[in-house]
Formats: sequence, C-alpha cells, structure tokens
Amino acid sequence: MDEPNKIKVRLYGAGGHAYVIIDTLKSNGYEITDVFDNAPKNSLFASLKVEKVATNYENFPIVGSPMIIAIGNNKIRKKIAKVLDVDYISITHKSAMVATTATIDKGTVVFAGGIVQSNAKIGKHVIINSGASVDHDSIIEDYAHIAPQVTLCGEVHVKEGAFIGANSVVIPKVTIGKWATVGAGSVVIENVPDYSTVVGNPGKVVKKKPKAKEYNLFVKDLKTLEEINVYKELLTNYWCNNVYYTYEYLKYYENSTDELRYFLLTEDGIPATIMPFYIRKIDAIENYKDVITPYGYGGPLCKDCSKTKILNHFWSMVDSWYNKNNIVSEFVRFNLNGNHVNYTGELSATLRNVKGTVKENDEDQWTAFSTKVRNNYRKAEKHELTFKLYEGNEITDSVIENFHKVYIETMDRNNAKEIYYFPKQYFENLIHANPNSFAIAKSYKDNIAASVELVIINNNTLYAFLGGTRAKYFECRPNDFLRVEILKWAVQQEKKFYILGGGLKDDDGLYKSKKVFFPKDDDVIFYTGRKIINKEIYDSLSEPIVSATACDEVCNYFPVYRRPY
Repeated sequence: MDEPNKIKVRLYGAGGHAYVIIDTLKSNGYEITDVFDNAPKNSLFASLKVEKVATNYENFPIVGSPMIIAIGNNKIRKKIAKVLDVDYISITHKSAMVATTATIDKGTVVFAGGIVQSNAKIGKHVIINSGASVDHDSIIEDYAHIAPQVTLCGEVHVKEGAFIGANSVVIPKVTIGKWATVGAGSVVIENVPDYSTVVGNPGKVVKKKPKAKEYNLFVKDLKTLEEINVYKELLTNYWCNNVYYTYEYLKYYENSTDELRYFLLTEDGIPATIMPFYIRKIDAIENYKDVITPYGYGGPLCKDCSKTKILNHFWSMVDSWYNKNNIVSEFVRFNLNGNHVNYTGELSATLRNVKGTVKENDEDQWTAFSTKVRNNYRKAEKHELTFKLYEGNEITDSVIENFHKVYIETMDRNNAKEIYYFPKQYFENLIHANPNSFAIAKSYKDNIAASVELVIINNNTLYAFLGGTRAKYFECRPNDFLRVEILKWAVQQEKKFYILGGGLKDDDGLYKSKKVFFPKDDDVIFYTGRKIINKEIYDSLSEPIVSATACDEVCNYFPVYRRPY
C-alpha cells in the first residue's frame, strides 16, 4: 500500500547498479513504484516486479512518478534519457556530503560517502559513486561516471560521458575530454583528449578512440523565399540537384491543405540525408496528421545509402519526431538506389522498372538490343527519320511547346488518368529552373516531331520522364529510333544507366515496350513504404471504410482511412 508521505520514484534498469540506486533511495525514505528494463533477467528485482520495455520504448508509460535511470553504462544512460521524455529526479545518499553552493542537475545520483564541495556543478544523469570526492569549482558534465574513491581536485572539468576509474586522482585544473576513460588507480596530471583512454601514474594516453559521430535531425519548412533558397542550395551542393527532389518538382504536387517540408539529417554537422514530404491534415480528427512523399522517385536521399547506419539514424529520429507530433501514418515512395534499406515500416515491392546499362561503345550497345528494336530502327532509317537532342539553353519555350503537344496527344489517345497530365507551364518552370538536369529528345519525319521524350539527367544516370508519339507516324517506328539515338548520345557522354521506368503493372504492354531495349539487364524494383505510427487512431479512422467496403477493394489502399467510399 502506498505511503502518502513518501516521494515516489520509478527506476529504469534492473542490474547490479540498480541495487545501489535502491539502497540510496531507501536511505532517504523514497518509495519505488515501478522498475522497467528492456531485457530483464527475472520477473522480480529486489522483490519488485519488473516491467519489460520494448526496444523502441513504444510501450513505456510516459506519465508517472519521477524516474532515475539505474544503468551504469554512460552511453546507454544517455540513449534512454534522450528517448524517454519524462521527469527525472536527482538523489543523494544520506551519508553523502553536498555543499550548499554546489548544484546537481536532474537524473544524477550521489552514492554513500560521496563528497561534492563548494561551487561544484554536476550535470544531468551523472554518477558520483561511493566515496568519490569532487572538490571546489569542479564541473562534471552530463552522463559522466565518477567511480568509487576517485579524487577530483579543485577546478577539474570532466566533459560529457567521461568515465573516471576507481581510486584515480585528477590534479587541479585538469580537463578530462568527452567520452574519455581514465583507468582505475591512475594519477592524471595533464588534460585528457576527447574519446581517449589514460592509465598509469602519471597517466598516459594508451588509446585514442575514434570520435563518435553526432547525428541531428532538422525538420524544415519550405514557405518563404529564404527557406526555399536554402533548400535549393543544399540540393545543389550535396545531392547534384536531383530533379525528383527539386522545389519546382515538389511544389506541383502540393495542394492547398498540404504543408511541404523536409527532413535534414546531419552527420557531425554535415548534411547526410534529406527527404522532402507533405504533411497532411486529417479532417476526421483534430490535431492529427499524416505524411506522404511526392509522386515519383523519392524517400531519403543519401550521400551514400549503402552506409546503412545513416538510414538507421535517419528513421530512428524521424519515427521519434512522428510520435511527438501526432503523425498517424506515413506513405513513402522510394527511389531506385537502395534507399528502402532498413525502412522501419512495411515495404512493398510495387513495380519492376527497366534499368539498362549504357555500353562503352555503339557496337556493344547495338548488339544488346532485342532483334525487334534493331529491325524497327532499320525501318525508321528507311523512312529517313532524323534526330535532335536539345540541352540546357537549347530548350526554349517553343521546344517545350512542341514537346507538350505530342505528349498531350499521346495522353488523350491512351485515355490517361488525370494525374499523368501536366500543363505546359509545369515543364517550363521545372526545366528553366534546372536547365542542366534536362534534355528533350525528338525524332522527326519530314521536319515534324514524330516522337518526343523528356530526359532527366542526374550524374551518370538518365531517366525517361515523360514523352509521346504521334499515331500517324507509328509505321515509321519513331519511338524505337528515338531511344536508340538517345543511347548513342549517352555513350558519347559516358553515362552509365538509362532508366525507362515500368508499366502500369508488371509485364503489361507498356513494360514490354521498354524491356526490349534492355532484354538482358536486370530490372530494379520500385518500393513503397507503409507505416502506422499511431495504431489506435489509425484503426478508429479506418473502421468505417473497412466496414462498408469489401477487403479486396480496400486492403491494399494506404492509408485505408483516405480511400473514397
């Protein structure tokens, strides 16, 4: 039964260090209400029930009594403190001595016999272990551990996460670097570098640890001209102005209720990953929103997505932001460069895309085509088709207008969905803002554009973005001629890949018309990602639609609650 006059405290950690914490709490008459651990060895700890916490902490009860992290490992203590946004309490054993002018921040514990002298400043989640002495005007930063019987003389500065081993002595005015280790029994007479290990009398550096990388996530708006220009500069300087991430491309898909933003992950202060997204209001419920990435190839854009730690840090921080900002669900369209790896939601292999390797010479490229392509090209030559590729400043408004007419004719002929129709102004804005990222290719019959293609250029890769062919010239095979000529140009430019995309579904006629250009190359999978962040809200929003609609019509739609019914 709870005792009303006792201060109630929760513990995170059920190991050896926690026993000492419990003794310190009991020495001051605290009541321990709960013990949590993500890998408890037993269901009981010190006669207290241990509640198991998921590795992502999603089931941890944020609301409750103040807490102490009862874990001796400095890095783990920091990780938990950063994730669990709860009220922390500092405790001092009744036998310890703390000067009235000393300050001790939240989460810190001073064990039995510990001494903290005048004007000393102790940070958050610090351990001042049994019999350790911190003399006047010393500074101990967050997450440090001062082990049993350590003597820190006056004006010593111990930086974040440092560990000072048992019975060590640090003479006055010495600085111990961030996350450094001082071996037991050492006598430290000079400053210790960050991340290094010092042992002996006098203490000597025996190991310099590589500096741990620091990751930070920023969530940025794209509203003001200044914000837009900062984004454009980032994209140009770090990601070669990838067209699918350009502001002009993104802005077109934004509607009046969406907010266009982007995540920016930095590694040691340097931009490492960027992901634009739309945050959307959910009309059915106040204060909740969801996230979707723009149409096309998107998701996190990394400097090197093969370094999976980057994506691990990215998604961990993004998910944390989602949880704190009432995001219900997320839908991501990934690019074709492996950025789906380590996604924390459910991945769907949505569509095969044709991706071909550009050969080193025209002869090898020619033999790589299917027989059908080679025959159609020869037929086009007999019809005396010609080819022109427009780049950079050659792409004038009249070139765009001519391209647009052929493109619209093609959309109309195929009864294309509205989403595939783009106005001429869209192309003008996109191309003129990013002239070096585009080419417009045209094949001509009697000086009339018979087939056209807008090509995106991103480093060594070409993307067939949009195009079309006039029906009256089908017999001349202008599209086959066009793409063979584009590949000749790609060979000259030493490009490596040409991505033609997929069909409306795998193995349909559109897909097959593209595959003939690269019959021996492996396709690349276009992945989409689905993530439910708040399942309770998601289910409550989806229930009316699920109840009113057959599963085969609704089960593949995401998020379900946005499906019209």
